[in-house]
Amino acid sequence: MKNYLFVLLCIASLVACKSKKPFVDVETLPKDVALKPDRVNGASEEEVLAKEAEDLRIMMASIDSLGNSRMCSNADDWRITPLGSKPCGGPASYMAYHKEVEVEIIPVIQEYTRRQALFNQKRNLFSDCAIEPQPSGLQCEGGKAVLLHSSQPSSD
Repeated sequence: MKNYLFVLLCIASLVACKSKKPFVDVETLPKDVALKPDRVNGASEEEVLAKEAEDLRIMMASIDSLGNSRMCSNADDWRITPLGSKPCGGPASYMAYHKEVEVEIIPVIQEYTRRQALFNQKRNLFSDCAIEPQPSGLQCEGGKAVLLHSSQPSSD
């Protein structure tokens, strides 16, 4: 009886090993969490980054508007500040603003620079890593403040 039970168990094991597995559609299996796109409040990472890029464009338009809100007639009434962030670090550019809008414009420039640095990091952006030359001064031309660099002659 033991031999009969042993043979039956061996046959059942062999039959079980030789049975075909049912076809599994790989597309219907759960995906690895690491491969799924990140979603923030129902939006994909690309949608979030696109929104951040649009927010940066809006902030820059606001900065430009404030920076150009005064006519330049006396260069002593104007200041120069770094603006934005290059992916390698350092300012993306410099801009002039009238000292009357300083309290309003500087926090917006700082927030824009912070957000641009984060955006560059999230997008893994890179640049030429050239250091943006700091202006040596500014002058008024046609009612607008024009940044001067040491190689540019002043028309004063």
